[in-house]
Amino acid sequence: MAQQLCLQSSIASFVPEVVAEILAGKLQLQVSFEQSTYVKTTSGETIEGAHAVARYLCRLVPTSTLYGTNDLEKAEVDNWLDRCLSSDFTTDGALKNLDAILAPRTYLVGYDVTLADLAVFAALKTENGSLKSYPNISRWFNFCASLNSLKAVLKRHPQDEAQPRIKQADVGKFVDLPGAEMGKVVTRFPPEASGYLHIGHAKAALLNQYYQQLFKGKLIMRFDDTNPEKEKVHFEEVIKEDIALLEIKPDHFSFTSDFFDNFLEYADKLIQKGLAYCDDTPADQMKKDRENRVESKNRNNSVETNMALWKEMKCGTEKGITYCLRAKIDMQCDNGCMRDPTLYRSKLEPHPRTGDKYKVYPTYDFACPIVDSIEGVTHALRTTEYHDRDDQYFWILDKLELRKPYIYEYSRLNLQNTMLSKRKLTWFVDNGIVTGWEDPRFPTVRGVLRRGMTVAGLKQFIASQGSSKSVVTMEWDKIWACNRKVIDPIAPRYTALEKDCIVPLTLEGAEVVCKTIPKHPKNPEVGEKQVWLGPKVFLEGADAELLQVGELVTLINWGNVVIKKINRDNEERVTSLEGSVESGNTDFKNTLKLTWLADVPNVVLTPAVCVQFDHIISKGVLKPDDDFKDFVNYDSMSTQEMLGDPALKDLKKGDVIQLQRRGFFICDQPYSPPSVHSFKETPCTLFLIPDGHTKAMPTSGGKRRKSTDPLLEIQQPAKKQRGPSAIPEEGTDKKEEVPAGKSSTAVPTKASEEAVSVPPTQGEATTQTPTPSKAEVETLEKEIKEQGDKIRQLKSSGAEKSVVDAEVAILLGLKTKLNGLTGEEAAPAKKGKEVGGAKGKEEGAKAKEGGGGKAKQKPPQEKQPSSGKQEGAKKTEEKKGAAKMEQEQGKKEKEDQTKKEEAKKVTRLGLEVTKEENTSEWYSQIITKAEMIEYYDVSGCYILRPWAFAIWERIQAFFDAEIRKLGVENAYFPMFVSRAALEKEKTHIADFAPEVAWVTRSGSTELAEPIAIRPTSETVMYPTFARWVQSHRDLPIKINQWCNVVRWEFKHPQPFLRTREFLWQEGHTAYEKKADAEKEVMVILDLYRRVYEELLAIPVVPGKKTEKEKFAGGDYTTTIEAFISASGRGIQGATSHHLGQNFSKMFNIQFEVPGKEGEHEFAYQNSWGLTTRSIGVMTMVHGDNTGLILPPPVASVQVVVIPCGIKASMTEKEKAAVLDACQAFVEQLCAAEIRCRGDMRDNYSPGWKFNHWELKGVPLRVEIGPNDVKNSQFVAIPRDTGEKISVGNDVAVARVKELLAEMYKRLFNKAKQELDSHIVITENWDELYTKLDHKNLILAPYCGECEDIIKKKTTRDEPSEPGAPAMGAKALCIPFKQPKDITPGMLCVRPDCNKAAKYYTLFGRSY
Repeated sequence: MAQQLCLQSSIASFVPEVVAEILAGKLQLQVSFEQSTYVKTTSGETIEGAHAVARYLCRLVPTSTLYGTNDLEKAEVDNWLDRCLSSDFTTDGALKNLDAILAPRTYLVGYDVTLADLAVFAALKTENGSLKSYPNISRWFNFCASLNSLKAVLKRHPQDEAQPRIKQADVGKFVDLPGAEMGKVVTRFPPEASGYLHIGHAKAALLNQYYQQLFKGKLIMRFDDTNPEKEKVHFEEVIKEDIALLEIKPDHFSFTSDFFDNFLEYADKLIQKGLAYCDDTPADQMKKDRENRVESKNRNNSVETNMALWKEMKCGTEKGITYCLRAKIDMQCDNGCMRDPTLYRSKLEPHPRTGDKYKVYPTYDFACPIVDSIEGVTHALRTTEYHDRDDQYFWILDKLELRKPYIYEYSRLNLQNTMLSKRKLTWFVDNGIVTGWEDPRFPTVRGVLRRGMTVAGLKQFIASQGSSKSVVTMEWDKIWACNRKVIDPIAPRYTALEKDCIVPLTLEGAEVVCKTIPKHPKNPEVGEKQVWLGPKVFLEGADAELLQVGELVTLINWGNVVIKKINRDNEERVTSLEGSVESGNTDFKNTLKLTWLADVPNVVLTPAVCVQFDHIISKGVLKPDDDFKDFVNYDSMSTQEMLGDPALKDLKKGDVIQLQRRGFFICDQPYSPPSVHSFKETPCTLFLIPDGHTKAMPTSGGKRRKSTDPLLEIQQPAKKQRGPSAIPEEGTDKKEEVPAGKSSTAVPTKASEEAVSVPPTQGEATTQTPTPSKAEVETLEKEIKEQGDKIRQLKSSGAEKSVVDAEVAILLGLKTKLNGLTGEEAAPAKKGKEVGGAKGKEEGAKAKEGGGGKAKQKPPQEKQPSSGKQEGAKKTEEKKGAAKMEQEQGKKEKEDQTKKEEAKKVTRLGLEVTKEENTSEWYSQIITKAEMIEYYDVSGCYILRPWAFAIWERIQAFFDAEIRKLGVENAYFPMFVSRAALEKEKTHIADFAPEVAWVTRSGSTELAEPIAIRPTSETVMYPTFARWVQSHRDLPIKINQWCNVVRWEFKHPQPFLRTREFLWQEGHTAYEKKADAEKEVMVILDLYRRVYEELLAIPVVPGKKTEKEKFAGGDYTTTIEAFISASGRGIQGATSHHLGQNFSKMFNIQFEVPGKEGEHEFAYQNSWGLTTRSIGVMTMVHGDNTGLILPPPVASVQVVVIPCGIKASMTEKEKAAVLDACQAFVEQLCAAEIRCRGDMRDNYSPGWKFNHWELKGVPLRVEIGPNDVKNSQFVAIPRDTGEKISVGNDVAVARVKELLAEMYKRLFNKAKQELDSHIVITENWDELYTKLDHKNLILAPYCGECEDIIKKKTTRDEPSEPGAPAMGAKALCIPFKQPKDITPGMLCVRPDCNKAAKYYTLFGRSY
C-alpha cells in the first residue's frame, strides 16, 4: 500500500521532494501538493515538517546513503540540517566558513549526495545570485544543480526560478538611521498578542528587518503583554506563524512580562524621587482634567502616602484597585502626553504567563522605553502617531538614568475602506461578518495571502513606500499592482465560462483533436497543457449576443471561425450558433477574440466557483465621529458558477492562475471527485485576486457595440451606479472595453424596470424628475423606521423566517421608493447587525436581479447631480433638515451608549456580557472570573483551580464508591503507548489518529521510534489483560483508573468542553459471558445518569449511539445526552461501550472453556468513561448573568456566612459579638456536615463579598448583623432566587438543609423544563430544519444510514456562536424511550431518502 506524501509547491518542500525523486523506484509513494509538508504512513500516522519527512523516507530504504552510511555520518547530516535552519546561515561569516569547508570536498558529508547537501542547497537557492564571491560554494552549488534528481524537481517548479527581483525604480526612499554603525544596530518589533497580524504590522516588521539586514545587526521580536485582559497565548503562536509567513527571522524573542520585577523597582524609584503619585480619580474625570489642565487632588501627596497607596495597589486590596500610578511631569504642558500620564493600573485578571503574581501592570508607554534600554535596542522605529509620546519616552529614561535609543518615525499604513484596529476587527469576527481572522476580506497577513497576495508582492509594496513620514490614505490598487508584477510572469492561463450562460457553437470541418499548448504565452517554463478541439464548442452567452452572420471571429488558441447562422428564441436571445473553421485564414488583427471550451465525449469540464470579495467597509475614509458599524457592507462576497478547462482538476490549494479575460485567481479549494458518501463532486473554488486595475477586464467580446435592445441602453446609467459585475472583467489586452451585451442574458425583472427611472448622469438628456416635497420624504423616513422596528421585534420574538423575509421585502421597497425620490439610499440602521443579515441578503438578491452582478453599496459621499440650481438648493435645505434629525437621533443613541458603558464600568469585576447575547464570551468570562480555570501557555490546555477541582472530587467520590460496590478496583497504567500497541487495532485508532500526540525526541536526540501519549487506554491495558487471563476463573476483570488523556485536536477549544488534555475515569472490564458484560453496560450508564441528575441537577436523555457515532472498534455505545438551552446545542455527557470480542481477539484475551480442555474462547469486554466535561456542562446549564450557580451536592462551599452591619461607630465589643456569632454559626453547620465558610475579611465591604460569592456560585449566603444577633436569627439568600429568608437559630441546621434541598430541586426542574420544551417530535423535513434553527433538538424517524447527508443539508453558512465552527445536525443518540412506535411504511425524515425508518433518533447541533 502506497504512503501518502504531501508537499508544498515551493522551495519549502525541496528536500523531501528530491528524496522522493531519488527513491522513486524503491518506495511506493502517492504524491500530492498542498499547503503543508507531511507524510501519512500506511498505519494512518502523520509526520510533519520537511526535514522530518525527509529523514523518515530515508529510513524506509536502509540501503540508501542519503542519511549517511554510519552513525558518524548520520550525526554530521543532522548537524547540517539544524544549521541551515538558523537565521544567520546566509550571513557573510557563515558563508565564508562554508566556503572553506567545501574547498577540499565534493559533498558535505561522505562520498555521495546526502540530506545535508539537499538541505544546504535549498537554503542557498534564493541566494544564488550572491554566491559568486564564494568560489567553492559556487562550484558545489552548480554541481548539485546538474544532478538529474535536482534538475527534475527544479523543472517542476519554474515559479521558483521565475520570481522577479524588485526593480530599483520601485523602491522608495529609505533614510539612513541616525547614529547607526555597521554590525551594532538593534531594532525591535513589539506586537500585542491580542489578534492576528495585519498589513500595518507587516510594514512595521519588514521595515525593522530592512534596517537590521542593511546594517547587519539584530532584530528582536518582543510580545507586548502588559495588559492581561487582551493577552492570549493562542495569538502568540499565530503571530509567530505570521512572521514566518513573511519570511522574517528574528534573532531573539522576548516578552515585556519578563521585566515585570524591573518595572516595579523603577516605579518605586520614581515615587521615592517624588516623580510619581497614586491617584484614585475616575478614568473619565481624569481624561477631562488632563484636557483642561486641572491637577489631581492627590498630586501633592507625600512620598510616604504614595508608597503606602502603592503597596495597597500591589496587594490588590479593595482600596488599592481604585488607584493608578501617574507620572508627575507637567499638567500645564502644551503636549497632552506630558500631563501626568498613567504609568501603572490595577488589574485583578490573571496574566497568561505570570498568573496571579501581580495585581498591577505597567502601561505600554512606561514599559516600552525601559525594555528598549535594557534589551540594547539602538533604534526604535515608531509610526508618526507616536510623535507626541516621544517626550514622555525620553522623560522616563532621563529620570531613571537609563540609556536612550534613537527614535526614528515613519508613516503608518492607511488604506481606504479598511480598518486596522484590532478591537474593531475582533467585532467583525465575533459577529460573524467574516468567517475568521483568515477571511480574504480582512487586512490580516493571512487574509491577504489567502486572497492571493504573495510575500514577494507584499515586500515589493513595502519597499516602494520606503521609510517616508508622509501620512496618506492609499487605495488598495497600489499594493495589488505590485502583486501583479510577481504573479503575471508565472501564472498559468486557463479558460472558464459562466455555467448558466453558455451557448453552443457547431463548427463544420472540425474534428476531435487534442493539442498541447503552453500554459503561459511568454514563459514556456510554466509548462504545457492539453486543449481539446471538436465540432461543438461552448461560448460565453454575452459573446454570442455580439456576433453577426458572416462575421469572422478568433477562437483563442485555435484559429479563425466564420459565423454562418444564429438561432434565437422567442425573446430574441441567442440559443445556438453554427459556423465553419477557416484554417487558412491567419488574419487575427481585426477580429473579436473569444474564449471557448470544446464539448468532447469522455472529456468532462471542471466545475468551478469563482468568488469575488468587496470591501467590508463601504466608506472610503472614516471620519473620527463615524461609527464604523454604520458602514458595514453585509453583502461583500459574490459567487459565480463556472465550467472550466479539464486541466483545472489538477489545481492545488494555493495555486495562482489566470482565467483568460477574467483575471487572476487563487485556488482556495481544489476540485474533488464524487464522494463515496454523498456521490457529489466538490467544485474547484477560485478567489479573484485584484490586480490594481481600476478599469474592468472584458469577459465578453473584444469591442463595444451599440446594442439593439433598448432596455440594455436604458440600463447603462443604472449599471454605472450599481457598480461592477460579480466577476470583474480583467485581462491582458488593455485596448478592449466592457461590452454592453453582458446584461442581455438576464430576464427583465421588477428591479431592472426600476433601473429605467434612475436619474441620469450629468450630460445625458432626460425628462426632469419632479422634486419631492419635504413632507413626502419625512413620511417615508418615518415608515422606514417603523418597519425596521417591526422587523427587529419579529426577530427577537423568534418569528418564522418566511414572515421576517416578507417584512424585509416591504422595508426594501420603502427604501427603494425613498431612493427614487431623493436620489440617495436610506441612512443605514444604527444597529447594523440586528437586521444586517437579512438586509444584506435581500439587497444582494435585488441587485443581482437588476444587473446580473454583485450588489455593491454606494459610498455615502456619492450623490446624484441635480439638473438645475434651484432644485439643488431646495434639496440642500431638505437634506439639512434630515441631517439635523439624524444628528439629534445620533446624539440620543450616543447618550444611551454612554449610560450602558458607565453601567458596565460599575460591574467590571463581574460578567461583562450576558448569556443570551454572547454565550461563548459569557462562558469564557464565568469560568475565569469564578476562579474555575487558569489559562496556560500551551494552547488548548488549562489549569483547573481548586474551585473547579473540588467539583471533580465530589463526582469522583460518589462514582468511586458506587463502582466499588460492583467489584471494580482502581489501578494505574502508563500514559505512554508504543506504536505497535497503538496500531494493533487499526479500526479503533483510526478515529483517534489525527489527535494522537507523539513524543519524538529525548533532549536533542531523536527517539528510535516515536511514543504516543494515550488518547484512551484500550491499547495500553489489554496486552496486560491477555497476560492476566488464562482460565475462566480469572474472569471477570474489573479495572478503573482516574487519569488524564491527551487528544491533540484544535476545533474551537473551550475549557472543560473541548480541550487537548482532560481528566477522566475510564473503566475496562472483561467477562466470560456476553450477557454479564451487557448488563454492566447499562448499570454503568445509569450511574452516569445519577451523576448528572443527582449531583449536577442536569436531566439527560439516555440512549444508544448510531453506527457512525459509536466508539471505534466497539459493538455498540450507550450514552447520556444533555442540553444547553442558551446555545440550543446538545452535548454528550458520558458513554458506556460494549466492545464485544473485537479487542479480545486483537489482543488475544482468551480463556479455557470450563469442561472443554484445550478449547478457548475470547472474553467479552466493556469500557466506559466520564470526564471533566461534566463541569463545563453544569456551568452552561445553571449559570446566569450574575455568575456561576453550583448545585449543592457538588459545591465545595455550600454556605458562606458574611457579617453585616458593622459600622465604625460601634464599640469593639459590639463588633466582636457579630463576628463571634458568625464564627459560631460556621462551626455549627460544619459539625452538621454542611460545607460552610465564613468570610470575615475586613478589607472588603459586605456588598463586594455578596458579588464575589454570587459570581463563584455558592448555593446559600447567610447574613448576620447586630439585629440578627439580638433576635437570635440570620438571613439566608439562595443563589438561584435571591430571596431573603429570615431563619431562627433554633432551627438553623434543619432549615439550611431544607433550603439546599429545595434549591437542588429548583435547578433540576428548571433544566428539565428547558430540555422538554426544546425537544420537538416531527416527521417533516421542513419543520426539522426550521425548528433546529430555533435552538431545538429534534426527534425524527431515521433509517440509520444517511446521517452525513442530514448533517450537510442542515449546516448553516454562519457559525452558531461567535468563533465556533458552522455545523449541521448530528445524530446525538437513539433514545431508549421512544416517543412513538415506528409504523409500517414510515420513511426516513430526509425527503430524498426512500428507506424505511428504523427508530426515532435525537438530532441536534452539538459541542
